[in-house]
Amino acid sequence: MNIKDYANSGILEIKEYIPGKSIKHVERELNLSEIYKMASNENPNGASPRAKEAYRSLGDHLHKYPEIYNPELMAKFAQKLNLKPENITTGNGGDGVIYNFGMAFINDGDEAIIPEITFPVYETITKIMRGIPVFTKMKGTLIDLDDIYKKITSKTKVIYICNPNNPTGEAMPVKELTQFMQNIPEKTILFLDEAYIEFTEEKYNPNALEMIRKGVKNLFILRTFSKIYGLAGVRIGYGISNPEFIKLVQLVKPPFDVSLIAENLAISALDDADFFNKTLDETNIEKKYYYSELDKMGLKYYKSQTNYILIDTGIDGVSVTEKLLKKGIIVRSAKSYNFPSCIRVTIGRKKENELFFKYFKEILGK
Repeated sequence: MNIKDYANSGILEIKEYIPGKSIKHVERELNLSEIYKMASNENPNGASPRAKEAYRSLGDHLHKYPEIYNPELMAKFAQKLNLKPENITTGNGGDGVIYNFGMAFINDGDEAIIPEITFPVYETITKIMRGIPVFTKMKGTLIDLDDIYKKITSKTKVIYICNPNNPTGEAMPVKELTQFMQNIPEKTILFLDEAYIEFTEEKYNPNALEMIRKGVKNLFILRTFSKIYGLAGVRIGYGISNPEFIKLVQLVKPPFDVSLIAENLAISALDDADFFNKTLDETNIEKKYYYSELDKMGLKYYKSQTNYILIDTGIDGVSVTEKLLKKGIIVRSAKSYNFPSCIRVTIGRKKENELFFKYFKEILGK
């Protein structure tokens, strides 16, 4: 039996996505009782209290399908974002929106421009749809918009830009990115991944939503509830674009891919300004603590507009990751992103951050 005779040819060269290890995995593997996960950029404060309250109230409704296309949530989004419900689509996490988008727009042979250092799922969905990934250079660690311009051809269907970018946490200069968005060909879609935009300083936020409000047609924005809203386990993301694009995405998305639980928790989380602001304030305070400690250690790091920091350990990042794991601290090696000496660390609560630096300094002998 040759599996290639059965497989969708587009998936045969896909690289397996390797997530950060879960707490349960480490408990089983190392028999540790005190473990802190700082690898997947989850909200260390948990979920919104309002979302938790909504969850407890859903017990009598778990046997029911959600309403298709989540109209109540769409109305809430429209109010919150100053858009119309027809500007928005939901998905099973941010990844689900990426997959739905790819199925709706990428044909055999279409080119998708992808920076060489960024979130890997863009390449995955492009290959699944038998499109052609076209990789562009970086300008240092920033996405090189000039190289993207050079790579645009008549076959370019989509350009993927993650801003702030994963894994560096760096955001593009607003003026350059705004000009870029205005100048790409009309037949090319800019997919702008703003999964971490809520953490981004105002001066680094291109206000892409305003371009949607003004009627820009070839822009598709991705956002998620997994990060600042603390609903990573619920799996809900959303896409924002012109109504015609949204209709196409709705045609391919599974009719009930956003569960009744996810919809109701998202509605409640959108109203929880206290939790949102607490998360943002604590992240910014702890981020400054990281910068201060890393400066004392003399280590290179990347100024982040997200809730994580990419740190250059100066040695093998995989080794550092494994040694921290034995101490009960789960972080992410950045080797798969072409940063072999770096680790990506989610900014946790004060106790978690202090423990991280305690063990990190021991491992590096600092």
